[in-house]
Amino acid sequence: MNGPVERAREALASGLPPVEVYAALAVGADFRATALAVCDALGIPRADAEHRLRGTEELWGDFAPGDEEFLGELLDLAAVFDVHVTLDEPGEQVRRLMDRSMSALGGIGSGAAFGISRKLATGRLPEAYTVLVGLPVRERGDPARYRAELIAAGELLADWLPPDDQEAAGRVREARERCARRDASGRRPASDTG
Repeated sequence: MNGPVERAREALASGLPPVEVYAALAVGADFRATALAVCDALGIPRADAEHRLRGTEELWGDFAPGDEEFLGELLDLAAVFDVHVTLDEPGEQVRRLMDRSMSALGGIGSGAAFGISRKLATGRLPEAYTVLVGLPVRERGDPARYRAELIAAGELLADWLPPDDQEAAGRVREARERCARRDASGRRPASDTG
C-alpha cells in the first residue's frame, strides 16, 4: 500500500493541482501531516514546509471532516504549496529588475506585495510583470526609476520567454507599452484604461 507521499506524487503526476491532491488525501487523515506529504511530493524540503506551516497550528482544530477542500484552498493562498524555482541568469536579471521596480513604488499594499512575491518566487514572471505595471507610484516613490526598471525588465522578459508562448509575449508587450505611456509622474495617461 502506498503512503501519503507516494499517493500525492501519483496524483500530482496525473495533473491534479496541489489543492485538489490535498483535499483528496486529507479525508480521514491528519490535516497537517497531509499538508507535509503534499509538500514532500512537490519537492519542497521538509524544513521549508515546516516553516510555511508555522503559525497554522491553531487552524487545525477549527476544521472538521468535510472541510478538506476549504483548508486546501487556505493553505494554497498561504503559499504552502508554492514550488520555488531557480531561474537561469536572464530570468534572474528580470526578477532583479522587477524587485527594484517594486522598491521604486514608494510603498505597496501587503496583499499585492505578497502576490507579486509569490509569482516571482515560482517563476511566473509574465504574471508578476503585468501586475507590477498596473500599480500606482506613490508620492514618496521614484516614478522615473520605476518606469525605467520595468521597461528594461519587459524588454528582457520578451527575449526570455519561449518563442512558442505567444500569449505571454502579447501580455508582456502590452504591459510594457502601457508602462512606456505613463508620464514622468508614474501616472497613467487619462486615455489609458489598462
